[in-house]
Amino acid sequence: MTQILKRETFAMISSPVPPEILERLLERLQSGWQPRRDEIDMRIPQFEFARWAFLPDETRQTMRLSGRLLGSDLDSWTTLQVRWIDPDLRWALCSDAFYWL
Repeated sequence: MTQILKRETFAMISSPVPPEILERLLERLQSGWQPRRDEIDMRIPQFEFARWAFLPDETRQTMRLSGRLLGSDLDSWTTLQVRWIDPDLRWALCSDAFYWL
């Protein structure tokens, strides 16, 4: 049975992941480590985008992702800043969560 994630669930992750946790994962990704779902710190939310696109932020100096999340009742979702993205566009680490693309 598929669980539908409600708007309230996504409202809870609208603030950034604690910096020390995010930095630890960022260092692992930058070293070439290829993530698996069960190897990511459980304090970092993970979501899947069904359809997504790059979205420059207001300053046009950083990038965000915007699209439809699988299992969500939201029409669209926009991430916080992209911190690291897979060269093959399979996943992205953003300041608010880890996204499978």
